[in-house]
Amino acid sequence: MIYTVTLNPAIDKTIVLEKLKIGSVNRTIFSRTDVGGKGINVSKVLKILGCKSTATGILGNKNADMFIEYLHNLDIETKFHIIEGESRTNIKIVEKNNNMCTDINDKGLKVQQDEINKFITSLLASVTDGDIVVLCGSLPVGVNPDIYKEIILQLNERKVKTILDADDKPLVEGIEGAPHIVKPNISELKKIANVSEENTHSIIESGRKLIEKGIEKVLISLGSKGSYYITSEVCLYAFPIEVDIKSTVGAGDSLVAGLAYSLENNLNEYETLKLATASATAKIMTEGTKEPNYNLIQELLDKVKIIEC
Repeated sequence: MIYTVTLNPAIDKTIVLEKLKIGSVNRTIFSRTDVGGKGINVSKVLKILGCKSTATGILGNKNADMFIEYLHNLDIETKFHIIEGESRTNIKIVEKNNNMCTDINDKGLKVQQDEINKFITSLLASVTDGDIVVLCGSLPVGVNPDIYKEIILQLNERKVKTILDADDKPLVEGIEGAPHIVKPNISELKKIANVSEENTHSIIESGRKLIEKGIEKVLISLGSKGSYYITSEVCLYAFPIEVDIKSTVGAGDSLVAGLAYSLENNLNEYETLKLATASATAKIMTEGTKEPNYNLIQELLDKVKIIEC
């Protein structure tokens, strides 16, 4: 079973405009509301790939029902810890004329340590040997940046595999817990290693240094420049597929979903990178916060070119 953890979920309000006019009245072309947060987004893409998952994390009781009902309507199981308060709302402004997206993200709930402890206890009681836990995204106010590390260490003891997708201190601390897979993008990697997008060697070496820390696999996303997948045995590079980009929102979450699906279904390294790349590419071909289409993902699999590096 795959469990996704979203400690700072959000209601995503996407507003599409022709062009954003700062300081003026803007009229929408259309808008939509989704429930999200990185782990939740991973669960949604896993569902499209035909893989079950349980979405977990922390929700405020004032709008928890909206999240749970939304996910249950997608046939995604949930096991959230509910606390007093209201989960945040994020605004995404998409400009149709240039495909640019402006994010306005709320800080979210303030979560006390005892509530975090209750969530961790619930998660540990749910998982069993061989399960996969995906830890994603920002942390709510009041949560220590070493929370992912703490969870990873306890899951490692239970032989549960973990995938980490975080930024800043939560990423730095989480790496010290030695997750099974870590997925930094290039901007996140620059904060923890001396790398340059133009220096391929520095990117690969930074991935290998993470392997030396006990991490099994590292996927480094370069966005429109492709991605590297590094293990102790192989280094692979996936070329980007040239497509019409409609939105980059959620591309990284689709990449992580591909990793989780591959781990659950024992795909080899080439198959893993192909699926992750196809899933992320399908997402950027999809407007706003909508999930990628399954048939499009399958179609793109044959277009992914991978070489050893």
